[in-house]
Amino acid sequence: MDRKTVTRFAFAAVVAPALAFGAPTAAVADSFFATGHTEAGLHGASQSAVVAFATDGHHENGEGGHEGGKSGSFYIEKHSEAGPKGASEGGAVSAAG
Repeated sequence: MDRKTVTRFAFAAVVAPALAFGAPTAAVADSFFATGHTEAGLHGASQSAVVAFATDGHHENGEGGHEGGKSGSFYIEKHSEAGPKGASEGGAVSAAG
C-alpha cells in the first residue's frame, strides 16, 4: 500500500467518526468543540482528532420556549500513525449523563 493510500485511509478513519458524532450533536449541544490534525512526510503519516460536547439539557424548542432534557457530556479522541517500521492506532471515548 503506498503512502498516499495510507494517508487517505488514516484521514477517513478519524474524520468519519468525528463527523458522525459531531455534526448531529452540534445542533443540540450547549458547548461543542472539534479539532483535527493531519500530516504526511518522508517517514510516514499521522492523524488525530478530538470531538467533545456538553449540554445542560435545556434547549430552545423553536417557539420561544425551552424544553427540558438530559444533561451530559461526550468526548472522543482518535489518533493513528503509519511509517516505515509499522503502524499504530488508538483513542478514547468517554460519556456521562
